Amino acid sequence: MSITESLQKLARSLNLCALGAAPVERYREAPPGHRPDDFLPGARSVVTFACRLSDGPLNNLPHARNQYMVEFEAVNRILLDAAYRIARFLENQGFESMPFGPEAAIGDYARLKGDFSHKHSAVLCGLGSFGINNLLLTPEHGPRVRLASVVTTAELDYNEPLSGELCRRCLKCVQVCPSGALEQWEGRYSSQTGWIINKEKCAHYMFVVNAGKRCGICVSACKLPAKKCGGN
Repeated sequence: MSITESLQKLARSLNLCALGAAPVERYREAPPGHRPDDFLPGARSVVTFACRLSDGPLNNLPHARNQYMVEFEAVNRILLDAAYRIARFLENQGFESMPFGPEAAIGDYARLKGDFSHKHSAVLCGLGSFGINNLLLTPEHGPRVRLASVVTTAELDYNEPLSGELCRRCLKCVQVCPSGALEQWEGRYSSQTGWIINKEKCAHYMFVVNAGKRCGICVSACKLPAKKCGGN
């Protein structure tokens, strides 16, 4: 069994619904300071993986805001543990590795940007493409996933990025966004690189209006096919 096959088996055991890998060469267009080998010199690969959010809290937003926060935090814990376990597995195989959890570090919330972009990495790892909501859209689960990554010196079997665009441009996410952060997407949105939404409006709604509770309305609004993921 190859290392990549072992990672896929490990992912299933950790309740992850998708895992992909990409060579660091695909990340050359990332901003300086946010590329895989900026954090781990000698890195050769990135592994990005997803855990599916449950339907109940999402489908019943905004009334189920508190329950959505329980779901959000529970999935984050699964991903943080998975990032650690995948990195430790690779290090036990002799490859230096570095996990990146699903949430931005303390102090990064205002810019809604972490050290490493899981969404962009997921596209490069073949897990999906961007929607107008600037979320990762996956073929099987739509945007109803959270993400984490591991950078490693191991050479793996790599996935090809998806061809085409998953977003149907129905604009439901734009219409229901309570902050107006998704307006003016025309001419700026790309299915492969996303676009810069109005982060100030988005952050103000989450951290001021909702007192730090995540929104999730754009995730809930997207009607891409989403089937169940075992264990999630």
